[in-house]
Amino acid sequence: MIKKDGIAVHIFTDRKDIIIDTRSSDEFIAGHIEGSVFVGFGGKQFKWWLELIVPDKTVHLEVIASAKDQASVMETLHELGYIHAELKPLDTSLSHIEHISAEKLPDMAETHHILDVRETDETAKGKLASAEALPLTALIQGQMPVHHDDYVVHCAGGYRSLIAISLLKVLNKCHLIQLDGGYSAIQHTW
Repeated sequence: MIKKDGIAVHIFTDRKDIIIDTRSSDEFIAGHIEGSVFVGFGGKQFKWWLELIVPDKTVHLEVIASAKDQASVMETLHELGYIHAELKPLDTSLSHIEHISAEKLPDMAETHHILDVRETDETAKGKLASAEALPLTALIQGQMPVHHDDYVVHCAGGYRSLIAISLLKVLNKCHLIQLDGGYSAIQHTW
């Protein structure tokens, strides 16, 4: 849990400069600026997740967007009240997210913890017995994974797990691997 003076706090309580990457999941996985947070603009819940992750509308947002979405992303940010948002070019020095298919998960589970970032109502319907359940909403509110080791991270399909991975990378927590296709892929594969 992230705490300040013994009280649990939001993951970005003290940050005044945040880099948001609004490109697609595939683009973010292939290469992103270290320290950026994924909130894909193509996601149906872009506005909801952005406002949950960055509730302070006065922070300085540096925004990475695909060329085709730049105008729409900036218009949406301004409509939401983010008054200090500006486009940021993609650097040439990029980090990537390691990712695996559901077929490889049993082998990885021998050496890595599994982190399920779906919400409680979703995990109640089924989850991997060995997975640590930590809803993305709880992570954003400052709750951290139990272990500080290697994790394979999944949600239902991949969008939220990528948000979680990017947030944990900003905090320098754990070695993180994205599970392609999320829990849906596990159900279809196993």
